[in-house]
Amino acid sequence: MSAPNPIVGLGGRTDHIATVPHLDPARLQLSPEEGSVLALVGRVERIDAVLSRSSLGEARTIAVLLALRAKGAIVPARVVQRAPSAAPAVDASMAEEVDLEPDQKRDIIEMERSLEKMDHHAVLGVARGASPQEVKQAYYNASRRFHPDRYFGKNLGSFRARLERIFKRLTDAHNALSRQEPARAPDAPPAARVPTTPPPAAAPPRTVSGSNFAAMMPPAVSGARPPSGSFATVPPPAAPPPDDAESEARRAERQARFARHPYMARSHKLTELIARGRAATARGDFERAYQDFNHVLGLDPKNREVAQLLVEARRKHDLTRAQAEVERGQELEMRGDFAGAQAAYRLAVSLNGDNPEAAFQAARVGRELAQDAQEVMKLAQRAVELKPGRVDYQLLLAHVLLVAGQKKQAKHHFEEVVRLDPDNADARAALKKLRWTFT
Repeated sequence: MSAPNPIVGLGGRTDHIATVPHLDPARLQLSPEEGSVLALVGRVERIDAVLSRSSLGEARTIAVLLALRAKGAIVPARVVQRAPSAAPAVDASMAEEVDLEPDQKRDIIEMERSLEKMDHHAVLGVARGASPQEVKQAYYNASRRFHPDRYFGKNLGSFRARLERIFKRLTDAHNALSRQEPARAPDAPPAARVPTTPPPAAAPPRTVSGSNFAAMMPPAVSGARPPSGSFATVPPPAAPPPDDAESEARRAERQARFARHPYMARSHKLTELIARGRAATARGDFERAYQDFNHVLGLDPKNREVAQLLVEARRKHDLTRAQAEVERGQELEMRGDFAGAQAAYRLAVSLNGDNPEAAFQAARVGRELAQDAQEVMKLAQRAVELKPGRVDYQLLLAHVLLVAGQKKQAKHHFEEVVRLDPDNADARAALKKLRWTFT
């Protein structure tokens, strides 16, 4: 069972998260904060352990973990205790939440693990001495199973990198075997040689007199007239190049194969994804835009323009999602689910630290639930910093400071409440008590 107060997008605080196997951090372009939190996760770690060891603070660490989850760097993990003395076994790949069936996950994982042990024939599943046509057919059959574009538009997480590695290996095997001639059976007779007819001997140069030289010249130069009585040497026509029908057929077949190759459409697909991502951004569907731009970077990691578009899409997505979480927290609060409301408010703060309403609501409910006083104070102070003109923000911070024993600071904020709302009875009563104490 998950611990109470689950973190949306990660799970319960006592649940485990794991780093995706064979992860290449350079390819994901992690920020320094993301790199430091990923190092805390290690191979596998409990969420609450990461939060307690991080120097970024709990709210910021949750935000970084969610970003790592979105990038496919970490996944929820299921830890199975095989024996009391045995180390926990992690099945992070099969537990990853992606748009794949369990059989598809297992097929991809087993194929990737077997790549290093297989030669080109075994990768494609063809016998030695297979014909080029058999190799090509096996390659197309495997492509239908493992080509990343088969899962276009789906959330693949770490399985996208696995599919790319598998398909690259399939392509290398196909290219290598396509260049080899099929082996001849040992008992087969040698192929009969087709006699080639030697080209006819070159005819001796013809000589013509000046009288009929113009008739022998091409029309473009027939107007030229040689000197009277001279002779001109006309070379024989050049022999046509040998007709290599077999080579021409191979070239044609190769061109046709390349034209059908899925990667030939890569440039078109990138253009389509970028255009679709821009359109999604324009209509406010930032989650769809983030998925499309992230897909483009998976195919073209060095595309700086799309990297900027991805950052902007994520920022707008986080802003929209933060506001949605505030509204969801208010609905949960109306139903009496204060713990769920607090989780929603805290998630909103982690997504958008500049949302004053999220900080205020998180501080207010946290105070009612008697949660960590320092954390509640930070949230209340953040709300006042962002919107100092709100009476309810100032009043909450004043009460939090008063409980914490910081009477001088509390008095300052109660006075600010009275300045903004002279008829506020709560602030006036608190100031009366504070003034009596000071005297």
